[in-house]
Amino acid sequence: MFSHKSIRWSPLILAILVVALVLTACGGAATPAPAPTAAPAAQAPTAAPAGTFKMALVLTGPPDDNSWNEAGYNAIKAIEAKGVEIAYSESVADADVARVLRQYSDQGFQMIVAHSFSFQDGTFQVASEYPNVNYAWAGGINRTAKNVADYDQPFYEAAYLVGIVAAHVSKSGKLGALYGFDIPVCHSMGEAMVLGAKTVNPNATLIQTAVGDWVDVAKAKEAALAQADAGVDYWIECGEGPALGAIEAAKQTGGYATGYVGDMSENGPDSVIVNLVWDLEPLFTQMMNDTQDGTFNAPYYRFGVKEGALKLVYNPKLKDKVPQGALDGIDASIKKIADGSLTVPFIGEAK
Repeated sequence: MFSHKSIRWSPLILAILVVALVLTACGGAATPAPAPTAAPAAQAPTAAPAGTFKMALVLTGPPDDNSWNEAGYNAIKAIEAKGVEIAYSESVADADVARVLRQYSDQGFQMIVAHSFSFQDGTFQVASEYPNVNYAWAGGINRTAKNVADYDQPFYEAAYLVGIVAAHVSKSGKLGALYGFDIPVCHSMGEAMVLGAKTVNPNATLIQTAVGDWVDVAKAKEAALAQADAGVDYWIECGEGPALGAIEAAKQTGGYATGYVGDMSENGPDSVIVNLVWDLEPLFTQMMNDTQDGTFNAPYYRFGVKEGALKLVYNPKLKDKVPQGALDGIDASIKKIADGSLTVPFIGEAK
């Protein structure tokens, strides 16, 4: 290191410095260079400080939607309470997810959850660029890579329990299932619901509709009303748009709907009779632990009714509409699922 006392200034250097100072004084603050138009090349992930774990979450919507996104948000906040540094991005479009994942990867996040089925392409693309970062996507189809986890969504187990409620409160015995898309995770929910309903009402039937969009509430409501015209008076849904659309249809027709993976009672105080609630904290904790101890290797996670990750939460305003026989049947079924004496069949596509 040099001291300023050891520097000898030549006349030429002094002249240059004087000119520079004059130009600066005349021109004011320097004008910043324009940002490059081309995207910079992907960089290696920045190492996090020793002892710090960083986990990020990417959501398709707001974190207070009483549904899919809020389930993820609640889980990442629970992880933060364990002393983990967290971050999340909300309302990320499919076309932007790769950019967001790269940003978190460059910031040293070791585990990044892309919480949507539709984030599949972006997740696998970025994971191939950052082999030292772990990712997860909500596929439910067991598609993984060495540093990409998939996580099952065995909503069908809880949907079987919802079917018991539906059979008791439906006047027509005609049940409706609305899906954003007819993917296995969704299709299995309707099939399981009607199986649960048939334990109470053997004549229960099911009408299924794929809306073609995860978030379009108006389109989903239209589909639900078409089902109502066919006699449906109870709905289960897969996707936030289908859930909100079904709730609106239930309000209009006097039927009942199920809250989708969150407590949506406030969205339909007089129509949401029970909620299928998803607790993602055990899943996120397992991802973190596997990353920290180096055992994360193309995992396919599954947390269902047995593990307490999926449960039913009743709308307190409407719980008196659910007869004790239904509550007893649900409790008995939960115990059987937990001890293995009841296996709810997974029917992921139409037969």
